[in-house]
Amino acid sequence: MLSCLLLPLLFAFPQSGYDADPEGTAARWIVVYNSNWPDADGNGVNDSLEVAQHWMQRRHVPQDRLLGVACSTGTAEFYSGQVGWENFWDEMVVPLRTAAISQTDNHVLGFLFCYGVPFRIAPPGYTNRGLDTTLAQLWNLGDRTTPSYAAYGSGDSYFDAAPGFGIDPGRFNPDVHRIAGQRTYLVARLDGLDKEHAIELVDMALYGDVYLSTQPGFYSGTAYCDTQYGAYTAADLAGYPFGHWIYANADKDMAYGRDFLSAAGFALQWEPYSTEIGEPNATWENGSPADAAPDAMIYEGWYNFNKYQDVWTWKVGSMACDLNSNSVAHMRDAQPGTFLGEALQQGLTCGPGVIAEPYLNGHPYPEVFAYYMVNGYPFAEAARVSDSKIKWTNIYVGDPLYQPFRLGKVALQDTTPPPASQILAATWSGSPGAWDVKTFLDTAGTMPDLITLQMQWGTTSALGNTVSAQDARPRLFHQVSLDTLPTNALVFYRADGTDPSGNLGLGQTMVLHTGLEAQPVAVSLFADATVVPVGTPVTVTMAFGANDGFSSLNTSLTLTASHLGLQQVDVLPRFFSPAAQRYRSADDTVRATSLILPPLSVGTYTFDIAASNAAGMDSASLTVQVQ
Repeated sequence: MLSCLLLPLLFAFPQSGYDADPEGTAARWIVVYNSNWPDADGNGVNDSLEVAQHWMQRRHVPQDRLLGVACSTGTAEFYSGQVGWENFWDEMVVPLRTAAISQTDNHVLGFLFCYGVPFRIAPPGYTNRGLDTTLAQLWNLGDRTTPSYAAYGSGDSYFDAAPGFGIDPGRFNPDVHRIAGQRTYLVARLDGLDKEHAIELVDMALYGDVYLSTQPGFYSGTAYCDTQYGAYTAADLAGYPFGHWIYANADKDMAYGRDFLSAAGFALQWEPYSTEIGEPNATWENGSPADAAPDAMIYEGWYNFNKYQDVWTWKVGSMACDLNSNSVAHMRDAQPGTFLGEALQQGLTCGPGVIAEPYLNGHPYPEVFAYYMVNGYPFAEAARVSDSKIKWTNIYVGDPLYQPFRLGKVALQDTTPPPASQILAATWSGSPGAWDVKTFLDTAGTMPDLITLQMQWGTTSALGNTVSAQDARPRLFHQVSLDTLPTNALVFYRADGTDPSGNLGLGQTMVLHTGLEAQPVAVSLFADATVVPVGTPVTVTMAFGANDGFSSLNTSLTLTASHLGLQQVDVLPRFFSPAAQRYRSADDTVRATSLILPPLSVGTYTFDIAASNAAGMDSASLTVQVQ
């Protein structure tokens, strides 16, 4: 189970010495999880806590940075009304203030909110707000009885409307980037459909941190821009910045942002017309159909309100900001119907967005976000510097330290196969011959990696059949449905993975027994040939298993060869000798062994296997004729 995979291990990268915290800021983040969140997968660990632990272990964060908050919201995403405000104050404001020590202490840089912590708040007298950017102004919230919000959000001194022009605000500085003289914090969130999606945001970011580069021959992708009002010329955009106060000017700003992406070395695709990428009749600037967005690494543009065209292939490490009125709303729903909500489920690594109407100038500016990401800022800073308002509707989903273009970074090329996936579970789905296999790619102690997964299976260790994972994108977690397995048979399977750079890693061969679908005990016994020429080796495979394990299972394996004077001789120990090839099941209810027998003399060899416990028994016989 995953809890045992998340022991406090150092996430070192021995191949390169790559530092998971190159700027030494990870320990300046308070990692917030919901201590009341359920353990949905039953592995004994609260799912919100697992996400927090995963980030801390991957980024080398000390345990005293972990903060559990006991949210009274159940599994809801929000606090609401007067009671909700008071609960929010007691459950989040007070603990965070305690953890941050004081408004004048600058050690704490930001708050990372993990899956399970509410992300929306509807304070009494105000519209929906983002919980995270509310808490970015931890010391200017009013009091437990009365919240303090500006009607349309508070202006943020860290915002930059014109990157590359004038004096940029620079890296976030707690002494400088204050609001009304009060201390503010960076914020980010690891969240999404479930804990698995949230955890994978970390490893996707780590992969980009190490390998993403626009240098020729390195791991990269395509940049996309989507605007609305036509293919501007350079002269049309010469007056940048135009400001996000009217649609036409915001459109020009986003179109100008293409220069930021091209200057960073990305190949660029621009859809400049009123259709969105992937919609019918959408076209690129050159007139060709904009019906797909493959290899997407970075995207800035608009206006996908309440829609997501399922034409994007997000690469590991990808970044996106689509300006619309609910860009990241419903991100925990199975079908969010919002651009970032859907994109995050389909492999996007990070992006800033909104959970409610921000109005045009209240949404993070896509071109500003893109500029600061490709110019070396970490995600949490690039998201906030692109955002004109705070205590508004905005949230930033992704690893706050993700910094793929960090100044001084020496990019690496991934030439190493990924490690073998661990089989978390192989369970019968309830239909004959249909089993679900869940896997986890544990990269602790290795370079960061994710995989697309192909499951090989067969009734011998030679396998021979291939089934793809349910989710075709690179992930840590995969599920495969094996739904055409033979009944009452031993099945061998292996989870093979291909990483984002195309390296193939082979898994460990495991077994399951479909006989256990209908009976408490199952055995198998077979050979690679039952009629063997004299002088030829033969491989015999035996297996036995029980639904309740081996503690009370009695098993025997005997050999009868009358011409040699052998009658039901116990050969079970031979099948567990060092010469045998052993296999196990994911839950250790099945054990299988293949043994190559040396060339046998002419005659008949009969093997009998039997296994029994209080719940039942099973037996099988195999005859090999040597002639």
